Amino acid sequence: MKRIAVAVIVVLLLTAPQVQAAPKAITATEITKVAPIAEHEGASISSQGITIFSNAENKVLISSLDFAGAEKWKATLENSVDQIGLAATVDKEGNTWLAGMTSELNLVESQSATSKPINVDNVVVEPVPALRNDLKKLTLWKISSTGALISTYSESTTAPLLINAISYSSSGISLVGDRGAGTILITSTLSGKFSVAKVIGTAKSSFTSIVRNSDGSAEIFGSSSETLGGKKLVGVRDGILAKVNKSGALTNVVRSSASRASRSWQSATSSYFLLGDIKVSGKNESAFTKFDSSFKPTWTLRLPSQGAQLATVGLNGSHYALFNSTSSIPGVTGWKPSVATPIILRFDSKGVITQALKSSEVKSATAMSYISGVGLVIVSQTGIYKG
Repeated sequence: MKRIAVAVIVVLLLTAPQVQAAPKAITATEITKVAPIAEHEGASISSQGITIFSNAENKVLISSLDFAGAEKWKATLENSVDQIGLAATVDKEGNTWLAGMTSELNLVESQSATSKPINVDNVVVEPVPALRNDLKKLTLWKISSTGALISTYSESTTAPLLINAISYSSSGISLVGDRGAGTILITSTLSGKFSVAKVIGTAKSSFTSIVRNSDGSAEIFGSSSETLGGKKLVGVRDGILAKVNKSGALTNVVRSSASRASRSWQSATSSYFLLGDIKVSGKNESAFTKFDSSFKPTWTLRLPSQGAQLATVGLNGSHYALFNSTSSIPGVTGWKPSVATPIILRFDSKGVITQALKSSEVKSATAMSYISGVGLVIVSQTGIYKG
């Protein structure tokens, strides 16, 4: 009888569901500010350092900084009558690819007078500034890792274009932009041959992130309040994950939605980790979701927030997310903001929070990336930070 009882206990122990220990509590620690930084329009981070760009009158200013904030080189782009930089990325050789818009000088035919007019009142005639067209030329500048301008490629567009995101792969450059009547997808070879612009949706759709693949296809992420790819609207506005082939045609669309909700994806990584916003019934949250390559979610989390900012990939399948938290976070001690305050969370491959970095100063972040041997690097209008 005793043997039978022991056997039953062993079977029960072997067949009972395994209960895992609760995740260890994480303390929110202050992030380190490395250096102040100049005001800028955008930034890109690579293993070689930080590149920032800003728009001045009739020119674009570019600077390269090391991770301590020291300037390595600077360059000025003024090869057109007027130009603005809008989005930048860095290739594997360390070259910066800056996308923007440029204009051309209007050529006005005139005929010189055959005789000199008499200026009785000695009126001083002020020079008339040259007329210029609107910014209707999409332009790619390629700048070397030492700050030298290597190439400039341009393509005329039918209207000014606001470029939201840029992505590089070994086969070329992909851009998504907005001209007020729908998202525009444009690709270019590395030698500057542009594709015909593809329009995706109408003004009811907006895409803020793009990841280009080596074969020229891409994934784009954003939001929409219209039918896309045959998938109808569910909420007030749905978050959108979409695949486009190398010709720019939609091949797969997945909507992140909920009844009466307004959703949008603000930042995405090449590993399909997405960070976005949810607004429903007066409640604001940020969503953190890891998808697989077919856009099927593997884990997700929602936290009270007043705005998502940036996401990036870390080591060993981990991911970082920067957002404006408005409440305490389960599993994170030392964190209970009274107002929306920036915080960075690190998730492991299963979605467990393993690190929390806080700083009320990290506002209007323009770039975030994990660099091997350096750590997490964040660039904002208030400075360079490391975590």
